Parts: sequence; C-alpha cells; structure tokens
Amino acid sequence: MRAVEECGVCTCGPALCTLPSSVTAHRSLRCGDYGTQIVFDEQDADEDHGGMCRKAAPPVPSEVFASVTFDPPALAAECAPSSAFDPPPIFGNFAKACPMVLGIRPEREWRACISPEYDGLCPPGFDVRLEFKERIADARTCTPCSCEAPVGGSCEAEFLVYAETSCTTKIIGGGFGVDQNDSRCTDIDPLPIAAMRAVLTHQKPGTCAPTLHVSQVIGDLVSGEPRVFCCSDKFN
Repeated sequence: MRAVEECGVCTCGPALCTLPSSVTAHRSLRCGDYGTQIVFDEQDADEDHGGMCRKAAPPVPSEVFASVTFDPPALAAECAPSSAFDPPPIFGNFAKACPMVLGIRPEREWRACISPEYDGLCPPGFDVRLEFKERIADARTCTPCSCEAPVGGSCEAEFLVYAETSCTTKIIGGGFGVDQNDSRCTDIDPLPIAAMRAVLTHQKPGTCAPTLHVSQVIGDLVSGEPRVFCCSDKFN
C-alpha cells in the first residue's frame, strides 16, 4: 500500500480594495480640528451600479459639523488561501474476504482462499500466498495553505455625503476621487449628515505568494496485524 505525500498546490486569491465605512466630521471649516468619527451602518447598506450607500444612524445634525475628512480606500490586509485539501487516495492492492457459500459465482480475479496451516505454510493446491494488513483508520490530514502579505495593487474611490438616507438627492459634500495613499477634506453644506455613497473608480488588486507552495500530508494510516491467505484460482 502506497500513499501520496502531497495534497495539492497552494494558491492565493487577490487582495481586493475595500471601502471605508466612516468619515471624520469637524466643527471647523477645512477640517481644522481633530474631529469626530461618524460610522455608517454596513449591515443596512444598499448597493447598486452607483456604489454602496451606507446610512448614518441616526443622522448627524447640521449645526454640529462644518467639514468632513474622507478616509482612503485600502487594499485588503490579507489574501484568501486555497481551500483545505482532502488527503489523496491510497494506491495499492486491496482484498475483501467473502464467505464461500453454495452457488457463488466467481468473478474475474476472484480466488478461493483459506488460512495457512499452524506452521504458517500454505497447503498443496493453495500455493498462492497473499499477505494484507487490516486498515483500521485513516488519520491523515493536509497542512493548511497560507499567504504572505499583499504586494502591489492600487485603489481609488469617489465619495459623496447626503442629507437623506437613500443617497439620491441633497448632496452636501464630496464628489472627488481619493486614492489609497491620501485622505481628502471637504466643507459641507449646512444640512445633516444622513448617508455616504462610496464607489470604487479604480481597482488593481494586490497579489500574495503562498507561504508554502505545496500542502503536505500529515498523520498516518493506522493498520492492524497482517493477515495471510493461502489462495487458489480454482473454485472446484
């Protein structure tokens, strides 16, 4: 019995761009203070061809803030590795013992077998000696695949903030591109901040190399004691 020692070749998916789910709102114009983070609800977001519309719950009153800072889009911090592999099949010769009953019809490669004599020898007429080990359990698993940190890639997004939660009218700020290396500040109209629409305008995913190129088999095949059969090709 022979088992393959490799489960499969590890691969890594792309590191995609992710959109921020918050803005920093400032009491002064041109983002002149540290500001306060406003988080938009990702669970109640609406997505269409125009991007992702996230709602502020509740809307932020207009008299509180005069400008906002848009955080940049970012590449995902990691790549998804290959799914877990199953251990490869086992190659070898296998035997199944069946009782010899009246009327059995032998198939191709069937043999009539008996146990050896007390001295371990096969009696005349049953001179084909076969030895097998009983397989008790397959305890093999495969080492998991993992990925190194992403490299390369670039992202750019456009942001708009709205005074109503459907992101259709009452734009109060934004409307420009923000790349992954910078943030942008804009003054806003004196209306409440109710929602933000974000859309990726450019995405070049990053790439990750597998930490290990091959998933290896670990664990063993648990076998029992050897069993000896003395066999004959004749069923008569």
